[in-house]
Amino acid sequence: MQTSFTLALITAAALSLGTAGAQAADMSVKLDGFMTACTQDPDLIEEFHGQAKATPQAFCECVSGKLKENKATQADVDMLSKMHKDDIRDEDVESFPTLEDLMMANEDYEDACRQSFGITVEPDAETPPDGEEGLPLEEEAPDEEGATPE
Repeated sequence: MQTSFTLALITAAALSLGTAGAQAADMSVKLDGFMTACTQDPDLIEEFHGQAKATPQAFCECVSGKLKENKATQADVDMLSKMHKDDIRDEDVESFPTLEDLMMANEDYEDACRQSFGITVEPDAETPPDGEEGLPLEEEAPDEEGATPE
């Protein structure tokens, strides 16, 4: 009986340490540098200029929350900080094989945050509508007299 009780205590302690370890892992991602870079991004400052509720600070806090929710790594957060500083170099692209995936995920986080502030998010112009594939139509140049060929 004593052995069962001791085993139960050890199991409970191990589970508790495992949970604490997982929480510590979540807390290990430092977002201060990201928040500074994000809130000072000139594009975001311009986008949210004059808006009461949707400020760069509130927007960046929302994106930070999405990064935590989706368990972004410190490398991901650091790369996004570089993006906001417009400081991504060729070496960064070459050494970060999942950069395109990270940028697409970040775009989704940003769109979700914009929508949470009631900002309409336009579909990406480069992405064809649901399942449609195709190339943009080429416009024909007008002839010498200014008429467009038929």
